[in-house]
Amino acid sequence: MIMKMDKKMLSGFMASLCLALGLGLSPFSYAEETPTSTPSVSIETHSFVASDAKENKASTEGKVNLNTATVDELMGLKGIGKAKAQAIIDYREQLGRFTSIDELEKVFGIGMKLVEQNRDFIVIN
Repeated sequence: MIMKMDKKMLSGFMASLCLALGLGLSPFSYAEETPTSTPSVSIETHSFVASDAKENKASTEGKVNLNTATVDELMGLKGIGKAKAQAIIDYREQLGRFTSIDELEKVFGIGMKLVEQNRDFIVIN
C-alpha cells in the first residue's frame, strides 16, 4: 500500500522524527542524583610517605582530580555545567580512571578547547 504525503504532512513527520531521536539520544537528561562527596581513607606508615603526601598536596591544592571529583567540584571548571560534569563521572564509572588529562576529550560534549582552558586546574591521581 502506497500512501501519498503532501509537503505539510511530510514536514510534520520529519519534525516529529527528529524530535523523537533528539530526545532519545540527549546526554542532558540525567535523572539520578550524584552524591556530593566521596569518603576517603588515608593511612600513612612512614614519615617519608607523609612528607611526600604534603609535597604532592601542595602541588595539587586547589585543582580538580578527574578521578575523584564530584559533580559540584567539576562544575567549578570553566565551561563545565551539570550535564558535562555528570558525563565526566559517567565516563569514569564506565571506562575506569583517567590516565591523562587529554583523555578528557573523549567525554561526550568536551573538546580540545575546553580541555586546554582547564588544563592548569586539573590533576590526575
